[in-house]
Amino acid sequence: MTLLTRLATKLQKKKIEVAKLRKQSEKKFKQVKKLSRKTISGLSSLQKKLESTHEKLDDVSFHLNQRTAQQESIMRLVAAAQERLKQEKDLKEQTMQELEFASSKEEKQQIQERLQTIVDRINELTAEIRQRNAMARKTTDAIDEFKSSKSKIANQVRKQAQSKPVLVNLMKNTKKTATRLAKQLENREKREQAVKSTLEKINKTLAKSRKSKPKRKKSKTKPKRKKVTKKTKTRRRIAHKRKGKKTKKSKAKRRKR
Repeated sequence: MTLLTRLATKLQKKKIEVAKLRKQSEKKFKQVKKLSRKTISGLSSLQKKLESTHEKLDDVSFHLNQRTAQQESIMRLVAAAQERLKQEKDLKEQTMQELEFASSKEEKQQIQERLQTIVDRINELTAEIRQRNAMARKTTDAIDEFKSSKSKIANQVRKQAQSKPVLVNLMKNTKKTATRLAKQLENREKREQAVKSTLEKINKTLAKSRKSKPKRKKSKTKPKRKKVTKKTKTRRRIAHKRKGKKTKKSKAKRRKR
């Protein structure tokens, strides 16, 4: 009986300790699961950002290539126009020389008409070159903007790509930790349940043994002795003396007879 009581006390303490450990494991497991969910969510969000950033980069690269091709085309047209302009200027000088050496009015008039045509072409080519150069400057500005945007987006892609392996490793580690803590929690729950079960059995046994014990008989209480006071003592002495006198008288009467 005493051993069972001691064992029950020990198990009660053990039950509290095991419950405490189980709560600690449960708390850690919940924290790791929460971190795992955040990591998975973060990785999914990062993947979407990467895809979106790649799309932006592809779009900017497409427009950049388009603008670059446009600029190259403009520069080819400008170069061609400048070549024609040079030719027309050379032709103008030659025509002006012909005009100087013209002998008749008709010849001069024909040369002047030809010269005017050349001048008109020179003006057209000059205007065309001016217009093409203005377009080329705008295209250059657009190309610079696209290059700057492409550089920024490329940096974003690089940073996101660098953070992805970190999140992947974190996800793997949290997954391993969660698996380990889940097993630990399961073991501690089983241990707590075993301690509870054993304690319940012992408590039932103790309860049965208490019921089966015979009840102790109540001992008869002796009547309390009256306290002897001085008054009672004096009364007893007086009564004793009187009794002695009576016995003497009775003896004397008996002798007379």
